[in-house]
Amino acid sequence: TQQEVVGTCFENCCGNISETARICGISRNTVRKILRRFEKEGEEGLKNKSRRPKNSPRKTNTQVEKVVVDIFERTNYGIRRIARELKRKGIAISYGTVWKILKRNGKTKPKKKITIRKTGRRYYNLLDFRPFELMQVDVKKVIDGDTLPRELYTHFLELKKRGVPMYQFSALDLRTRLRFIAYGEEKNFSNGWAFIILVVLWLRAFGVQWRIFIQTDWGEEFGDKSERKIRIMNKLLANLGAEITRIQKGKKEQNGYVERSHRTDDEELYIPYGNKITDVSSQFTLAYAWIRYYNTKRPHYVRLRRIDGKTPFEYLKSITPEVHPHISLFPPVFLDKITTDSSWRGGNDVCKHYRLSEDYKSVISKPKSYPFFVATGFISLTNSFLICEENQNSDLQNSSLSL
Repeated sequence: TQQEVVGTCFENCCGNISETARICGISRNTVRKILRRFEKEGEEGLKNKSRRPKNSPRKTNTQVEKVVVDIFERTNYGIRRIARELKRKGIAISYGTVWKILKRNGKTKPKKKITIRKTGRRYYNLLDFRPFELMQVDVKKVIDGDTLPRELYTHFLELKKRGVPMYQFSALDLRTRLRFIAYGEEKNFSNGWAFIILVVLWLRAFGVQWRIFIQTDWGEEFGDKSERKIRIMNKLLANLGAEITRIQKGKKEQNGYVERSHRTDDEELYIPYGNKITDVSSQFTLAYAWIRYYNTKRPHYVRLRRIDGKTPFEYLKSITPEVHPHISLFPPVFLDKITTDSSWRGGNDVCKHYRLSEDYKSVISKPKSYPFFVATGFISLTNSFLICEENQNSDLQNSSLSL
């Protein structure tokens, strides 16, 4: 240490303080201070001392620190969401303070810098897209042994045996982060194609007029390696002003936004509330509550600062004030109930899993062409939820996902 070097120089200089200071490049007062420490404490006095102040009057209260750490351990939220949660509880602290608290308690991890050359990742300027112009679509396997606790994993396996669909089809809008989901028993092409059609019809029914690009991976549910399927799908989608585009092979990070949303599903839906799913009906009721909470209640914190703290629908409303609020209430449907019926006209009631008002029943009782049936039925379904909302007697009423 510097103190030990000074001590050695002092001995070699025969006790000359000025010469010792000149050789070591320090002041004479510093030399005297080191000598006083050595005389008082011996070898211990030559060790480096902490410069930490004895008192920190502006330090965050210990109880607040415990709350911050508890929220992080319980939810794995980022610093901005933690600060927002504390603000709701009447505790106003900055993002930087939250980060320092987590760092002091060893709850932060260093971020790895990944270069474009290393990953071949596509980078988007999200402000270049209009809402719903570019949608990322992917499939999540709900029964994930690497993520779910053992008891929940076993519970979901039992549900699958009883016919509860365990594949989640997700579509996410890059600009607003608005999401739509549906479920299927099988991860096959029929369900993937049906989901894409439903999403496009839903957006067209709410007046989205510009061209829609659907970005998918190379999974079998989205055409696999068959160029013929993609060509036919795009030919049919052209009538709806939409087009399917693929990510590069082996570059799943190019669908990273929708992939990241699946992690949120695990952390905030399936792990804390998965035990409430007992049958198909309870699954779809929970899924609708979740997608409504995600799109209209849950604040988002992303690098696009214009979204910071807003819900996806609030941000969508700030861009397009004329948009109808029900566009964010896409009801999750059982895709196999559509794709297994060859006669779509007047066929399966794809929304029968929900408790509905008479308004919706009157709509679906009239035979219509499939696109009109889906669009009108879905819109009526969202209205039915709003009408029945006060009469819901769900276990979710006391949770953050409450209808």
